[in-house]
Amino acid sequence: MKGFKRLTSIVVAVAMVITLCTISPSTQAEAAVTILTDKKMTIVIGKKDTIAVKQKGATFKSSNKKIATVSKKGVVKGKKAGTCKITVTVGNSSKKVTVNVKPKKVTLKSVTLSGTNSAKVRWKKVSGVTGYYVYYSTKRKSGYKRVKVKGAKKTTTTIKNLTLGNTYYFRVKAYVKSKKKTITSNTYSTVLSLKTWKLAWSDEFNGSTLDLSSWTYETGNGTGGWGNQELQYYTAGDNIKFENGNLVIVPRLEVNKTTGNIQNVTSTRIKTADKREFTYGKMEIRAKATKGQGTWSAGWMLGDDSKDSRGWPYTGEIDILESMNGGVPQTIHCPYFNNQSWSHGNKNYSTGLTQAQSAADYHTYGIIWTDTYIQFTVDGVNKGLYDPTMYSESIYDQTWVFDHPFYFILNCAVGGNAAGSVSTNGWTLVSDQNNIQTYEDYYYIDYVRVYQ
Repeated sequence: MKGFKRLTSIVVAVAMVITLCTISPSTQAEAAVTILTDKKMTIVIGKKDTIAVKQKGATFKSSNKKIATVSKKGVVKGKKAGTCKITVTVGNSSKKVTVNVKPKKVTLKSVTLSGTNSAKVRWKKVSGVTGYYVYYSTKRKSGYKRVKVKGAKKTTTTIKNLTLGNTYYFRVKAYVKSKKKTITSNTYSTVLSLKTWKLAWSDEFNGSTLDLSSWTYETGNGTGGWGNQELQYYTAGDNIKFENGNLVIVPRLEVNKTTGNIQNVTSTRIKTADKREFTYGKMEIRAKATKGQGTWSAGWMLGDDSKDSRGWPYTGEIDILESMNGGVPQTIHCPYFNNQSWSHGNKNYSTGLTQAQSAADYHTYGIIWTDTYIQFTVDGVNKGLYDPTMYSESIYDQTWVFDHPFYFILNCAVGGNAAGSVSTNGWTLVSDQNNIQTYEDYYYIDYVRVYQ
């Protein structure tokens, strides 16, 4: 009996060994981790994604919780740009998933002209980044150049020296720089385009004579001293010169030494009427004004009679530059404002300059004139914006007469309602003979340009 029991025990033991040898490989196969999602995961800072596992009971662990965290259910959240690994474990088996965390996609807000051949690019701030890459090209899908903008708080940059007349395309990415590598947004921002201004006409005044194919002299005393009781007589060439690439308008006055009376006041006034006329565009006058007491340097535009046969102010006026004792405003004239006594017959915008400042250095005075507004600028900085939509529809036709050709006028007046009293303060004495002292002042015009 004891022998039978011993035999039975041996048989059972052998059976158990055979069973274990048969079952063990299957158990190990069930315990091996099977990851159903990709073994490489790319997510954006602040976003989530899930690691899917075939088996139940998987555990997850992040190699760097500062870069990405992972929940008990395998939900991975990007915390900071970088790379880490998520270890997935089932029983005694484990596998790793590489997680690349990228900065958020940048939202490109706008691209606008800044100056003549520069673009100002604006975007929304992205948290947790080192800076931004701004890309631009003349082709939408290729040829992009990259500009690096350092600083997490930066949300704008200016791309300079763009070719006039071209259409450019812009896009942005955020980046994070570490010791080992630079990580950028996974995708670019939306692409925005911009067309730069194209030079339509200019006079650079590089010659030695006035270009009479573009300009005409206006001469004489005008009616009522050119409407302002001005003192000067405009001559045809006696009061201009060309110097260092500048047209120089030379107002001149004579003073009787015995009586002290000012006499024989002359200057220059030229216009492009019927020769160079423009509707809409970017107009610039780079100039250094006169400084003498009672002088009035001006660069302005008048509308031709195609708008209204009644003439000024129904045809409109745009004063790009006026420099006089009272200041340096930029101004529009139209029927509505010329009927408002409080506006003194116009609508003024301050440039922030004094006559002394406008006479001490060159400044670029400009307008951006569209079919809906006129933006005044000085040295590329926006000053006043004339927007007729702010006025009621009932007076719109009186406020917006700037929809037809305009021409340029360059002149320097002396005395009268606007320039005020005249003295020799600030003028240059150039001659003293026969009891007559002759004084001059100088209005330098570097160029007049029109972009469209």
